[in-house]
Amino acid sequence: MARRLKELLSEDLNRCLEGVEDAIFVDFSGLSATEDYSARKEFREAGISVNVVKNSLLKRVLEERGTPLPEEAYGCPLALLSGETDAIAASKKVAEWRRSNKKKMPIKGGLLEGEVLGPEGAEQLTKMLSVQETRQVLVSAVAGPLIAMVGIAQNLLTGVPGVVQAIVDKKKEEGE
Repeated sequence: MARRLKELLSEDLNRCLEGVEDAIFVDFSGLSATEDYSARKEFREAGISVNVVKNSLLKRVLEERGTPLPEEAYGCPLALLSGETDAIAASKKVAEWRRSNKKKMPIKGGLLEGEVLGPEGAEQLTKMLSVQETRQVLVSAVAGPLIAMVGIAQNLLTGVPGVVQAIVDKKKEEGE
């Protein structure tokens, strides 16, 4: 590849990675054209962009950024998955695609909040709660007791008039 072309591709990859704190690197090899298209479409619909890049360029750009992947990650063609979601959500989408298509798409590494993850660490992301799921759990934990207190207060407020009405009715019956 011509030096100038490599420079242009490196610049483009740098722009693509600019501001990216969360990304997943997967092995896209072994997929048919139909499977490749299907995977890219599903990821795009989930807000995840897919960029298959030359390993030597990716390695150089990541080293320049100070976030090099472990050497074992570069043993195959890599696709960079990044986008609107965090690395955990992207890894879960990869795992979901693998389950539904009964295909291998090994996760070879990743970036989580700027920290470099090897293949094992990146694969562990599929088992973690995503940021959105963590927020939901936290809101449920906080809101649950509050909802129960509102229910108790509501029962007290609706129960008191009922008790007063029952006393009035009883007094009327006794007085009549």
